[in-house]
Amino acid sequence: MMSRKKSLARAVGSALCGIAIAAAALVGCSSGEGETASNSAKNADTTQNFPVTVKSGVSGEGESVTLEQKPERIVSLSPTATEVLYAIGAGEHVVAVDKHSNYPAGTPIVDGLSGFKPNLEAVVAHDPDLVVVSREDDTFVAGLHTAKIPVLVLPAAKKLDDVYSQIERLGAATGHIADATLRVSEMQSDIESAVKTVPESIKDAHLSYYHEISSKLYAAADSSFIGQVYALFGMRSIASGAKDYPQLTNEAVIDANPDVIFQANQGSEKITPQDLAARPGWNTIKAVRTGAIVQLDQDLAARWGTRLPLLIKQVAEQLAALPHDATAQGSAASVAR
Repeated sequence: MMSRKKSLARAVGSALCGIAIAAAALVGCSSGEGETASNSAKNADTTQNFPVTVKSGVSGEGESVTLEQKPERIVSLSPTATEVLYAIGAGEHVVAVDKHSNYPAGTPIVDGLSGFKPNLEAVVAHDPDLVVVSREDDTFVAGLHTAKIPVLVLPAAKKLDDVYSQIERLGAATGHIADATLRVSEMQSDIESAVKTVPESIKDAHLSYYHEISSKLYAAADSSFIGQVYALFGMRSIASGAKDYPQLTNEAVIDANPDVIFQANQGSEKITPQDLAARPGWNTIKAVRTGAIVQLDQDLAARWGTRLPLLIKQVAEQLAALPHDATAQGSAASVAR
């Protein structure tokens, strides 16, 4: 296990000196050999040189994080990162996760660990040599820096390439570059296959959708990550023009008359199609009248990790199963209020 007291600035000539992410390709540099991380993955190398330097941020635009040795005690305060760590083979080194990291089964969930309100003392108590978070809390991150504990901040993805970038950066940070690169390739193939299962007639209809996050009418706009997923099927949000997750009015949703309604309500909300139809005026909405209401797994819809192909497959299956009158091209108008 790496000592937290070692200097994070120690130079090692034969080590990788940096890792930069661009789209779905991860490039590393070595002072002697000049070998790229992607080439290492292609050659299925079973060993990876340390130290490595990895970038935080949505797509690698954040601060550099140097790991002197392969992490042996990882704490994850991000459900998405937890899923990725296990998917790329680093799960055996995960010693503690936050209460929302419920996948895969058997993750070491610890009461008191939270990604929303991280507790520095609780995290340090697990003696980690790598901490992964999705929210940048300046005080928390500064505390980890003071304790000389490397922290990788991977915020919510904004586009598909961000997903691939974050998976590969976690692979680089944990000594699983080859596994991460392979998983990304598999994901891309699975996503392409899922999208192809939806008839072109549905994609060409450019159906409008309302993706409900909560009963308070918070919706997903085209600019959101889930909006990027729906765009794969030619769909457009009734909140086009708004930023990410706007709150709409009841009248705005009714006036927009979406062709499809997606539900991924967070927390304890369990809203049925019958509940939607009972809302004032909603019985006139096309999606309600035709039964084009799709219930999504809330964890799949809220995370951006290695299970993304499952979400896209779920959307594809539901779209393909909709009745013809539900997918006939409508005249819904966009709203952003």
